[in-house]
Amino acid sequence: MDTKLTLLVVILHNLDLLQELLDAWAKVGIPGTTLLPSIGGYQAVNQLQRGGLASLLSIMEQASPSQRLILSLIDNPNTLATAISEAERVVGGFDRPHSGILFTLDVTDALGLRKWGDTRKLENNALSQAEEKKLKDRGAENLLSWFEEEVRDLHGEKTLTGWRRQRKQLVSVVFKTHLNDPAIVTVDDDLKAVTQAFINHPHVSMVCVENRAGRLVGIIRQTTFAEMMLVPAMPEQYIQKPDLYEKAIAYVRMDPEQRAFDIMEEPVFVLNEANLEQAFLCFQQYGLTGLPIVNKHYRVTGYLTLTELLDVYFRR
Repeated sequence: MDTKLTLLVVILHNLDLLQELLDAWAKVGIPGTTLLPSIGGYQAVNQLQRGGLASLLSIMEQASPSQRLILSLIDNPNTLATAISEAERVVGGFDRPHSGILFTLDVTDALGLRKWGDTRKLENNALSQAEEKKLKDRGAENLLSWFEEEVRDLHGEKTLTGWRRQRKQLVSVVFKTHLNDPAIVTVDDDLKAVTQAFINHPHVSMVCVENRAGRLVGIIRQTTFAEMMLVPAMPEQYIQKPDLYEKAIAYVRMDPEQRAFDIMEEPVFVLNEANLEQAFLCFQQYGLTGLPIVNKHYRVTGYLTLTELLDVYFRR
């Protein structure tokens, strides 16, 4: 066998993330997966002690264990790297507690990966999906054409052409040489390091939190962090209202040994393969004035501000 095969193995602890992971893998071209119910050794021993072997077998037969073992054979190194990155994104990093384990194994031989008639069946499915997408997109295209007619009537063809051309430019091309440096900390950094990251990067509105593999797993907003740090020192505006009072008390009781992992929220970002339109929609969706730029493996490559998007528009 000339093609090198790699077995990608994920032990997923949170079953709520299973569908999202499978969908993400399907989008990046993972050829197929096998799912098996699994149970950790510690839990298995406890089950044996409580109910014996019959109890343990019953759990496995009913597919009720809280973990899933996910297997996929991959023959493309780039696809493998993307699959690993997507899995890290979905679980928030495998160094996060209760996330699971990911590892790979080299495979020497594998039989049965290609079946007779598979190619024709896949081609027919792809054609059907493409036709369905065309039908769904037709309504949106009509609305866009009406809007473009309004723009053309009010501002002329030149404005319409410039608008269309600009919004489809890629972030990675437009900002190739002058993206801002992002503020980055790791999940293990303390709050002092977070403060220093903000001080060293006064242009950012958030600090990016990376896991030990160097992938973005969270953000810390400047407003949230400032509130967290300063409210205990000036609580007067908070203690007047019950809900804000509880927030102030929670901040006062914060463990001084907390790490970035303890206070971060879910990451938001713009892919460097996105165009300016997609970047703007991301700003609009999250109500932010700055966002980290990441590559397809969710490694931070820069920081983009809404002001810079406006500058591109007005320089047309």
